[in-house]
Amino acid sequence: MKAQQILKDLIAFESVNNPQNGCYPSSDILDYIIDLLTSWNSDIEVKKFSSNKYSSIYAFNPLRKASKVLFMGHLDVVPVSNGWNTNPFILHIDSDRAYGRGTKDCKGSVLSSLLAYKSLCEENNTNISSLGFFLSTDEETGGTHGAKEFFNYAKKNKILPTYILNVDGGAQVVYKRRAGFGVKITIPPNLKRISGNKETIICSTNILGDNNRHSAYFVRGADRHAVISLSKLLHVNPDWQVSRIDGSWVKGNVIPDDAEIDIVKPSKELNSQDFTIDNNLTQFLRMLKSIILIELDTDIVSDFGITVNPNILEYDESVGLKVHFDVRAFLSSSSVSSLIQAFEKRLGTLTEKSRIECSGSSGYFHTPKDNILVKTASSVLKEHNLPYLPCEQEGASDARYASELGIPVVDIGPKGGHVHGNDEFIDLKSMIEFGVIYKEIIDKLV
Repeated sequence: MKAQQILKDLIAFESVNNPQNGCYPSSDILDYIIDLLTSWNSDIEVKKFSSNKYSSIYAFNPLRKASKVLFMGHLDVVPVSNGWNTNPFILHIDSDRAYGRGTKDCKGSVLSSLLAYKSLCEENNTNISSLGFFLSTDEETGGTHGAKEFFNYAKKNKILPTYILNVDGGAQVVYKRRAGFGVKITIPPNLKRISGNKETIICSTNILGDNNRHSAYFVRGADRHAVISLSKLLHVNPDWQVSRIDGSWVKGNVIPDDAEIDIVKPSKELNSQDFTIDNNLTQFLRMLKSIILIELDTDIVSDFGITVNPNILEYDESVGLKVHFDVRAFLSSSSVSSLIQAFEKRLGTLTEKSRIECSGSSGYFHTPKDNILVKTASSVLKEHNLPYLPCEQEGASDARYASELGIPVVDIGPKGGHVHGNDEFIDLKSMIEFGVIYKEIIDKLV
């Protein structure tokens, strides 16, 4: 079967991971992968994991022993928002780009690893006996029911791999990524009737470069976040009062395309009317531009600093405001209390009225630059005239579960763009080339 056909089949599986809407990826896509692996190597063994409506697989021969190199990837995708130019679940090829939800993140990268495996099988390369796979369907919601379960199992059964190639990355050697935290702030309503004129204000997100919507890739000072833009508008118009907020919310780590508020401009003119506004909602939104500037002492210096994005805002007059922040920083999983304290400092007078909850992260991932895995991957990329200097990448990945156990891991994968955004794509030539690159890395390591 040709690579483009496999990619077409993978994209056709609508493996959207959105538990808030009761949407969980089917295990059918894993069965499809199993059929491919066993068709190339009848000796390969597969163990399935199932947890909280999520499935994952570990493939190796024999299962009771540890693999030397483990490919790790995920097959779940983020929800689709409006604005696609093609059907996101029907592969669309235009020149060297293949468009579809999950092409870059990270079904296309998984396919590159499969192509490397297929090549080793066809050559009867002995290194095939050192290579395993772990593929999950819950990376987009934190990996606690996939990668975390697997590594707990592998540690217990003494089959932890020596090295890991996590295919959830770009065409470079990623050796560290920040941890991701979810922070929810709940603020009760404080309603008031005022006289004035009502108007709806809409702000849009604008991300420079490939215009993706992955929250971790947001660069403060260069990119425009729809909700933060509303905060700036309220700052320069101190008389405006807010009565409602809504937007194109997707999920906690996805920046909305747009956000809108109903504002009341106070007036005592004859044509003015009485409207209900919320003082707490107005105050919070006006302060938001400052709240995102929280200060934290991190374990490691990041090239991207600390990212704090308000990506979901739920509002109802009867219950008030709920804001879901995506926070990225080099903080350990035990840093929840310090993160909450940082938000409290920024909330100021709103702190006493607010409830702050933080879902702790499983931590960040970091492999020393002088590790043999990092050096080997870098040397291979250099041979292919690709960026080879080890770097940090913005988004989190399931690599953190390996790093937590001291296993060397790098994130590395083919070129593409619009991750988590409209018209996500992968570079087809790069996808094929990475099948070769993965194979060369394995040959050098094993």
